Amino acid sequence: MSTAMTKIRQQPAWIALAIVVLLVLWIASGMLFADDRVNPNQVDKHHVSPLVKVTVTRLNASEVNREINLYGRTEPDRVATLRAEVKGMVEEVLVREGQFVTQGQKLLRLENTDAINRLASAKSMLKQREIELDGAKSLGKQGYQSQVNLAQAAAYLEAAKTDVKILEFALAKSVIIAPFDGVINERFVEVGDLLKDGDKIATVVDLDPLVITANVTQGNVAGLQLEQAAAGRVASGEILHGKVRYISSVSDQGTNTFKVEVAVPNPGHKQVAGMSTELALPLQKTWAMRITPSVMALDELGNLGVKTVVNEHVKFIPIDIVKSDSQGVWLSGMGQQAEVITLGHGFVRDGDKVEVVYADQVSGQDIQ
Repeated sequence: MSTAMTKIRQQPAWIALAIVVLLVLWIASGMLFADDRVNPNQVDKHHVSPLVKVTVTRLNASEVNREINLYGRTEPDRVATLRAEVKGMVEEVLVREGQFVTQGQKLLRLENTDAINRLASAKSMLKQREIELDGAKSLGKQGYQSQVNLAQAAAYLEAAKTDVKILEFALAKSVIIAPFDGVINERFVEVGDLLKDGDKIATVVDLDPLVITANVTQGNVAGLQLEQAAAGRVASGEILHGKVRYISSVSDQGTNTFKVEVAVPNPGHKQVAGMSTELALPLQKTWAMRITPSVMALDELGNLGVKTVVNEHVKFIPIDIVKSDSQGVWLSGMGQQAEVITLGHGFVRDGDKVEVVYADQVSGQDIQ
C-alpha cells in the first residue's frame, strides 16, 4: 500500500485527474436528481417582467413670446467732436469735463479783439461803398457817369458786404457753443492754447436716449421690425426697456450678421455708455410649456426632446427651445397638453410600456 501511495505522490497529475473526475460526478448527480416537477417551458411562458414605474406630470401649454438673445453694448445716441473754425487763442473756458450742457450753451471763448477791430473797419468801408454807388447812380441819370463806372461801384459795394459777413462769421465762431443737449465727455484745450482751423476743442455725447447695439443672425433678422419692444439687461442686473429704431439692410461682410439698434429712454443720464448688455428681442407668439432642464433627454439619433406617456407607452417628442428664464426652459412642439415623464425617464425608451404614477397636478407650467 505504501508503495502505491509513493508512486501516486511521485505523479501529481493523477491526483489532479482524480479530483476533476469527482467534481464532474458531483455536478452530474445534482442535475439527475433535481426536481423534475419544474418545467422550464412553463417558467418562461408564465413569467412576466414587472413594468417600469415612472412619475408623470400633466402640463398645459401657454402662449408665450418666442425671443432671441443677443450680446451687445450701450452707446450714445450722438457724438460730436467740436473743432475750431477760426484761428485764435483760448481766452476763457466755460465748462468742465463731465458737465451736462444744453443746446446753444457757451462752452469756450477765443480772443477776438482783432476781429472786432477789423469788423468795425469793414463796416465803415461798407458805408463808403454805399455812398459811392448812390453818387454813381445820380451822375449816371444826368449822363455824367458811364455804365462801366456804375458797375464798378456796385461791385465794390458787394465786396464790402462780403468782407463784413466774413468778419461777422469769424467773430461769431470765436465763441464755441453746444450743438445739442449732452455731456462734455472730453476737453482738449486750456486757457492760453493757440488754435488754428480744425483743431479739436471738446467731445459732446448725447445719452438720452441711450442706444443698445447688437448683431442679429441671418435666420432671425426677418422676424424683427421697427418700433417693436425690446429689453436689455446691463452688467449691474438692471433691466432697460426700449424699442427697435434701426435694422441694418446690409450684413457685415465678416460675420454675415445685421446691426440692430434699440433706443432706451435715459432721463438724467443715469445709465452710461459702454456697458455690456444682454438684449432680448421678442418675436412671434407660440404655444410652449416650461420645464426644468433635467427633464430633457436625447434619443438614439441625438435629438433633444422629452419623454411623454401616451396610452401607457413612452413617446419621445423632439422639442424646440423657445426661451429660458430663472425658473426653467420654455419648450414648443408638444401641443397644448402633454403628460411628461418627470421621474424615471432615464430607464425607459420610446415605445416601452410603463406603469404610470401621476404627480400632483400643477396649475401652471412649472416642474419643480
